[in-house]
Amino acid sequence: MGSSAGVFLYTDDFRQYDMGPLHPLKPTRLLRTYALLQSYGALDHVEVRVPQPCPMEDLLKVHSSEYIEAVDRLSSGEHVPFPQRYGFGYGDNPVFAGMWEASLLYTGASVDAAQAVLDGATVAMNISGGLHHAHYDRAAGFCIFNDCVAAINRLKLKYRRIAYVDIDVHHGDGVQEAFYDDDTVLTISIHETGQTLFPGTGFVNERGVRNGLGYSVNLPMWPYTTDDIWIGAWREAGLPILRAFDPEVIVLEMGADPHYLDPLARLCLTAQGWLEAVRDVVGLQRPIVALGGGGYNPTTVPRMWALAFGVLFGVELADEVPHTFPDHERMPTLTDHEDPPVAPHDRERAMASARDTVALVKQLIFPIHHL
Repeated sequence: MGSSAGVFLYTDDFRQYDMGPLHPLKPTRLLRTYALLQSYGALDHVEVRVPQPCPMEDLLKVHSSEYIEAVDRLSSGEHVPFPQRYGFGYGDNPVFAGMWEASLLYTGASVDAAQAVLDGATVAMNISGGLHHAHYDRAAGFCIFNDCVAAINRLKLKYRRIAYVDIDVHHGDGVQEAFYDDDTVLTISIHETGQTLFPGTGFVNERGVRNGLGYSVNLPMWPYTTDDIWIGAWREAGLPILRAFDPEVIVLEMGADPHYLDPLARLCLTAQGWLEAVRDVVGLQRPIVALGGGGYNPTTVPRMWALAFGVLFGVELADEVPHTFPDHERMPTLTDHEDPPVAPHDRERAMASARDTVALVKQLIFPIHHL
């Protein structure tokens, strides 16, 4: 199968990005997603490639050399004074052995996905990527290197209009920051509001500076936002800007944590509701670099990424999960067959908040894009 088809980046070595048994980011979600796709025979339709570690020249376009060196030294157990200044310590970003190699690998997989698109692939997917919180000189929110930024920078070798669409429940702050004054990269993030969730950013008035004014787009959603509210806000305020920008290529960060069963946040989407945004992005018929992202429920992440895989690569997947899949009992179907339990007053508050968000985006950002 030639490079013009789809490319899926994968290796079991992704499991080495492991912050310990008590940390919410579990590498097993990647292995399970791969196993689920295998049980469908879905990977027979694409080219599966083993990723390479991120080249240093790509990494140096994203992070400071001092920070990169600190990650390398901490990883090998060297004493680095005050690791907290680089974002490392107890909690979100503990130091772990081998984190240097593991971080280079997931970042390299996103760069390889971008290169596959540069080489003519219509879609390339790296489920280990999407670590959108890493900053120029510090780790944050489980993220050490910002593979999204690395992928976008690689795409810049050829493309002049790149869209970054982030449907993770958390604001894509590290990516917004990297391109905040850049009108060649449009960043759109729909997420639970920073008033109630990490990283505490992603408000509508964060819309870029200088050349980049109007090219950072944020759609903050109130807790208990359901499918219809979320899709409505996305289609009324996010998608029109994306279409007006008319990107040549799209980087799609597909965090699975807006799901109602996710333990770390409080949006109340179903797998199939979330998938509508993926469908919309695919409908633009542009090359796509598809990245993973958040997702902390072991039974929702593989289902959602399998659904996204089907839409991205044009592969029909039956809703009933094959009985050969080891976790079939816990994941009998890809889509959800019950409604999230949301109280009427919570739903009303979420709906009112979404209306305000949409109105503000239309007021502050639509005119910049002649909408």
